[in-house]
Amino acid sequence: MAVMEDGALVGIITERDLVRAIADGVNPSQTAASVIMTADPATVTADEDVSVVALKMMRLGVRHLPVVDGNGKPVGLVSARNLVAVLDRARS
Repeated sequence: MAVMEDGALVGIITERDLVRAIADGVNPSQTAASVIMTADPATVTADEDVSVVALKMMRLGVRHLPVVDGNGKPVGLVSARNLVAVLDRARS
């Protein structure tokens, strides 16, 4: 999930962020998103090659990357699972 402030992407909250917060004793339903989120996440654009996105994820050790338009506005979220599905379809 994208976390926005004044129209700008300031972070994302992933399943991993929620699990980490709960393990740390944080109640996500009573905590500000800024406490749980991954701040200032790396991003990709919709026209980036799948292999470039996969390498970026591996290099950064992340499973999700926000997809942004030319103005830096989020338009989606790509996951490692999405990439595996695309690569699997390409092989078939």
